[in-house]
Amino acid sequence: MKNNRDLDLYSHCGFARDYQYRYSITVGEFPKPIAHPNFAEAETHNTRGIGYCEKGAYDKAIATFEKAIDLKSDYVNAHYNLGLAYVKKGEVNKAWRAYYGAIQMKRNYAEAYNNRGIAHQLKGETIYALQDYTMAIGLNQTLTEAYTNRGSLYLDRLDIQHALDDFHIAIKLDSDAGLAYGHCGVAWLHYEHWPKVKADWTVALILGVDIRPLFYSRYGSIAAFTQKTGIQLPADVSDMLCPDKPMPEFEAGARLKLALKAYKNRELSTGLSARLAGMSREAFIYAMGKHRLSPFGTVEEIRELGF
Repeated sequence: MKNNRDLDLYSHCGFARDYQYRYSITVGEFPKPIAHPNFAEAETHNTRGIGYCEKGAYDKAIATFEKAIDLKSDYVNAHYNLGLAYVKKGEVNKAWRAYYGAIQMKRNYAEAYNNRGIAHQLKGETIYALQDYTMAIGLNQTLTEAYTNRGSLYLDRLDIQHALDDFHIAIKLDSDAGLAYGHCGVAWLHYEHWPKVKADWTVALILGVDIRPLFYSRYGSIAAFTQKTGIQLPADVSDMLCPDKPMPEFEAGARLKLALKAYKNRELSTGLSARLAGMSREAFIYAMGKHRLSPFGTVEEIRELGF
C-alpha cells in the first residue's frame, strides 16, 4: 500500500473476542480452565475497545485496549486488537509491536502474522511481509485475507503469475472476496487479457469494491502505466478506471447477461458465474439451459464431440 487511503483495501480478519484462560493441573485430573482474577474486567475493556474502534474513535480504543493489557498482560486478543487500532490510526510501528506481542503469546496465531505482514508492507519491508503472509497461510490454509495480501505484494513486485495464483485461491475460498477479484483484474492487465480484466473488475464492482484505487495507488495514472509497461489499455478498460465516471450499478438482468457471457467465454466457472448473476448455482444452470448453454460447454460444442 502506498498511502493511508489504501488501508481499508486490506482486510484484517476482524477483531479477536475469544476468552483467554490459564490452566491448573491437579494430579489424576484433566487440566481445568480457570479464569484469570482480572479477566472479567479486562474482557470488558477489550469489548469496549472494539466498540470504540468500530466507531472510528481510535485514541479511545487504544487507551481501552491498553487498560485491558494492564489488567491481564498476556491477554493476546487485546494485543491483537491494539494492533488493529494502531493500523487504523496510521501508527504502523506501534501496530507492528502489538502484533509481535500477540505472536509471542500465541505462536500459531495466523491472523496476527497476516496483520504483522501488513505492517511490514506499510513500512516498505516487503521481504518480511512476504514471510509473514506465507507463515499465516502455512498456519491456516483457509485464510483468504493472507492469500489476497500476499498476492497484492507479488503484484507490487511484478511477480504476476504468483499473484494470480494467490488471488485465484482466495476467490476459490471465498466467492465474495471482492478485493481478490479487483487485484486479479489489475494482474491480468500485464498479460493483456482484456476479457478477464473486465470480468474480474465487474465482479469486484458488484461486490462493492472500487477498483480505481487498486490501479492508481500502484501506477499513478493510465499514462504512467503505459510508459512503465509498454501496454496500451483499450478504451473500454480505460473507461472502467475513469475517475470522473460514477461506478456502474447492476440490475438483475444485466448481471445475468454478464454472467452468461463470462461463462460462455470460459472466464468464470458455473459457481462464480452464479455469484456474478446473484443467484444459486442451480438457478443459474437452469438459466443457462434457456440460453442454450450447458455446464459442460455450449450445446453445439457437446454435439461436435458426439454426445
